[in-house]
Amino acid sequence: MKKFILPLLATLVLSACQEEKLLEPARDNQQYLDYVLRTPAFAEGFLMSAYKDLPGDYENSECATDDAVHNANGNELRRMATGEWSALYSPVSVWNSSYAAIFNINYLLSIVNDVEWSSQDPARNALFIKKNSGEAYALRGYFYLQLLTRHGGKAANGELLGVPLLTTPVKVTDNYKLPRASFREVMDLVYADFDRAMELLPATWNDNYQDDNYIRVFGSQNRGRIQGKIVAALKAKAALLDASPAFNNGNYDTQKAATAAALSGAIIKDLGGAAALPADGILFYDNDNDVSNPEIIWRLNPANNNTREKNNYPPSLFGNGRVNPTQNLVDAFPMKNGYPITHPSSGFSESNPYANRDPRLANFIVTNGSIVRAGTAAINTSANSPTNDGLNKTEFSTRTGFYVKKLLRTTVNLDPTVNSSNTHFYTLLRYTDLYLACAEAANEAWGPKNDPQGLGFTAYDIIAQIRKRAGITQPDNYLATIATKEAMRELIRNERRLELSFEDHRFWDIRRWQLDGAITGTVKGVSINGNTFNIIDVEPRAYRLPDAYYGPIPRAEINKNNFLVQNAGW
Repeated sequence: MKKFILPLLATLVLSACQEEKLLEPARDNQQYLDYVLRTPAFAEGFLMSAYKDLPGDYENSECATDDAVHNANGNELRRMATGEWSALYSPVSVWNSSYAAIFNINYLLSIVNDVEWSSQDPARNALFIKKNSGEAYALRGYFYLQLLTRHGGKAANGELLGVPLLTTPVKVTDNYKLPRASFREVMDLVYADFDRAMELLPATWNDNYQDDNYIRVFGSQNRGRIQGKIVAALKAKAALLDASPAFNNGNYDTQKAATAAALSGAIIKDLGGAAALPADGILFYDNDNDVSNPEIIWRLNPANNNTREKNNYPPSLFGNGRVNPTQNLVDAFPMKNGYPITHPSSGFSESNPYANRDPRLANFIVTNGSIVRAGTAAINTSANSPTNDGLNKTEFSTRTGFYVKKLLRTTVNLDPTVNSSNTHFYTLLRYTDLYLACAEAANEAWGPKNDPQGLGFTAYDIIAQIRKRAGITQPDNYLATIATKEAMRELIRNERRLELSFEDHRFWDIRRWQLDGAITGTVKGVSINGNTFNIIDVEPRAYRLPDAYYGPIPRAEINKNNFLVQNAGW
């Protein structure tokens, strides 16, 4: 009898327990979601989502400046440059992508200490908290800096405004209708986030297994992850923006410029000074071993394709010839002897305008008679060219008499019978940018040849090294004539224009400088017939000043949030 009573009793007890569980309230869905999100894979996903909101490639914003035009009807940058830029239509806006990244970063920071990153090793768990927190602060600073650059500006009453500040996760029940913080408040957060990131992150991630920095990221497989030296460079660039005329009533703030010079100068000093300017900085993009290229501070992972070449090769090389440099930009390249082409000592010839020029011209721009790929015919961009490379021959032909060469891998062959690809990558930050930022800030703070902080180099020294690397004949007699802050300012801005061409700097540089003549006017090209070079008008730049110094807040955001104040004129 006992044989049957015990199983029956067990069944009754089990049934009672199951009934009790059925009668208990189920786990709250939000609690379960929070549990899932606090697992390492999901939690780190918030950080990875922020990384994915980084720009994926160059946006060709030069086509909306005095440096280039686009040859496709309906191209968004062409439309923007010729009068359609507005709060309703802004191809250079980063509002949505930046705030999406900031939301994910804020959520990660709210849970990072609660995630069990390493269940077996508390010390290793703490390292992962430091790593993920440091990267999150660095990326949040980066995205707010992007928002300031593209959307910071002056309201109709003259107040200098930034963007709404979000530092905690926004829930569906929260009030999202926040006003714009001041430009100063946002810049202070950028500085604070970068400082916090540098406290948490190593200068570089190491490949030594015995090093904690290896344990945190598992070595070079995460090479694209942000690190301390990247954050230091970003902070220096933020300081230069902070010191620029557009955000200081039309003039540089010399005290802020001194801060920018000190920040960038410290990095350059640690690298080895002005003379340590990386040698492979001109053709940094044309290197299969880009991982070891000392010019590159931060770049995305490489990909093997031929997209850039397909877009920009001349038609005779099976390309679409989309980005066309302007005569304005070509004229900015000096002669090989360093003198501007307008200088009496330059030796410039109007009937042979591409001879004896700064070598960067041939490296970056396809002119009439250039050979792009070894073994192919010279490109004929003349008005009576026998090929479709000629001026305005087809929808894929140049509108200016020039094609872009920079950023292209000239080993790529687009011939359908032997189609080939090569390695490409997008560079977010490189040392030449930092050197030029330091030269600009140092010149504004202390003049061209002063070094009050003992960096060991001056603005003049940096520009001398950049021009020497470019191939300017030494001694640089033109540079030797530059003695005033104003003359050095003009030269630095021109060197920045050349060195960083087609890397999406010019559009924002000429706005933070409030360089009126570069923002408005008509960009030029050249019509070639034999030895006759006729300068032609190509495309107007229909920007309204002073409104166009600052990008608009998207109209959709203004419509949703009545506390948002629009930048003046938009």
